[in-house]
Amino acid sequence: MDHPKNDMNYTEYAIEWMKTHETPLPPDHQMALESIPSYLNKKLGEQNLSTAQLFEAANTERSTGYKIMNGQLLPSRDSLLRVAFALGLDVNEVQYLLKVGRRARLTPRDSRDAAILHCIIKHTPLLEANLVLFDAGEEPL
Repeated sequence: MDHPKNDMNYTEYAIEWMKTHETPLPPDHQMALESIPSYLNKKLGEQNLSTAQLFEAANTERSTGYKIMNGQLLPSRDSLLRVAFALGLDVNEVQYLLKVGRRARLTPRDSRDAAILHCIIKHTPLLEANLVLFDAGEEPL
């Protein structure tokens, strides 16, 4: 059985392996998630931003930002969402960032998440998104 070509097929591949083999999936067949620093560095490069600029725009202390970028700190869900707004990520990119950050993805079934999703889709800046959340009776980011 060959390696899967993308993340979407990986789960199916791993399950099929487990059904047809007596041993766990070997390390050379496992697919690791990209790290938060790796993903953010890629996005910073695409937008020609510095780490300091990113975390300032995300209302995050510089020292916290550097700990995140050095892999010393696993950021909270709200921290990742502030970073997503600062980078202007689209919905799929935000969901991926939450996934690599090992945080729950956004769901429209939750009223706060629905408001956040709306703001992401409408490319609302972080400050305005926090006002939308506040006006909806939800906790700001």
